[in-house]
Amino acid sequence: MEKGSVQMLMEKLGYDGLEIQYKQTGQPFFRNNPELFLSISHAKGWYAVSVGTEPVGVDIEPFSSRLKQGQDYFRNERELLFSEDETALQLVWGAKEAFYKWKEGQIADLKEEVTLVRILEEKLVIEFESDEYQLGFRVFEDVFLVFTL
Repeated sequence: MEKGSVQMLMEKLGYDGLEIQYKQTGQPFFRNNPELFLSISHAKGWYAVSVGTEPVGVDIEPFSSRLKQGQDYFRNERELLFSEDETALQLVWGAKEAFYKWKEGQIADLKEEVTLVRILEEKLVIEFESDEYQLGFRVFEDVFLVFTL
């Protein structure tokens, strides 16, 4: 990832001058502002940044027809109903990625422990440890953005 691209996004969000560092797990954080949480995603020239006072997660992915072929890598049995819908599969993948970042990587088996149970209008409902969580999403220019609310 280009450091300049992330820094430019941070400046647009009003967070210029904050030093970004990375934990051993790869999770970004602000070195001088531990009260703020940060999530960064990038793919094929697209960048997304989320900042909050509580843990946050964001994922951005351009549409990929290859995702359908590799769905057994990330889709569990409860998500079989999404297996033929390429848009839904993109959202399953994005929801799991954003949620993993939100939980700061503290999920042992992302495929089996996190399940997308419903797709609503611009919201996703996932289940983790018998609790339901909502994430937001937007689709534009064949790019899928999933984020914590």
